[in-house]
Amino acid sequence: MLAKAVIFMNLALIFYTYAVFSGRREGLHRKHLLVFGIGLFFDYLGTRQMNFFAMAYGKAPEWHNISGISSLAGMAFHFLLALIASCLNRAEVINRTFHRVSLTIYSLWLIAFASGALSGMTRVMVKK
Repeated sequence: MLAKAVIFMNLALIFYTYAVFSGRREGLHRKHLLVFGIGLFFDYLGTRQMNFFAMAYGKAPEWHNISGISSLAGMAFHFLLALIASCLNRAEVINRTFHRVSLTIYSLWLIAFASGALSGMTRVMVKK
């Protein structure tokens, strides 16, 4: 259960990182939207698996729960913004604002990602 969650979260990290930085460099294109959606899907799967793990073995720290849920919601909002921009063929018009928001949300997601990794490692070390 935990191994699946770690794999899903790392896949989310890979896809998000590519989508955010490639999209920033090349401009927002549909391929970035696809990769971003895949990252969001893996983030959801990883968060879901982590939730199952927490229910079975004890809750994660509250600050991590808040940052994790907020990050998932931020990435979902970010994806919807990209989807709307792409569907309306207005990607070029909102590119500047989108990429500022993109880096902010991505940074917050990285904080949640790192806090989960640190929280998990410290819990494992304390139990030994």
